[in-house]
Amino acid sequence: MFIITIKNLRIHCFLGVFDWEQETRRSIMLTIEMVTDTVQAGITDKLEDAVDYARVEQAIIQAVEPKRYALLEYLITDIAKVIFPLDERIKKITIEADKTGVLKQADLVSVKKTFER
Repeated sequence: MFIITIKNLRIHCFLGVFDWEQETRRSIMLTIEMVTDTVQAGITDKLEDAVDYARVEQAIIQAVEPKRYALLEYLITDIAKVIFPLDERIKKITIEADKTGVLKQADLVSVKKTFER
């Protein structure tokens, strides 16, 4: 198994429980860790034997940016539903989402969850 990590993927979406939070897109930072059964890629050096992480990035952006979310928990669950169908070799995903400007005395709030097939 290989672990692919996409760090600090910035997405822009409507996120928050208050009306004013739904008026403007906010920047959310994602870290996505995918455990993949792509041992063959380590032998062949061919993209078709690997998970195309550029495709993962684009699928997330296209699926998430037009939507509106109230909670980070729902956002990361939705992202997992986008990633799994992209490649059956993705066995496990851990997604962490960071939202800034939420608390007065903290830099950010982060929610993290692991999903398995």
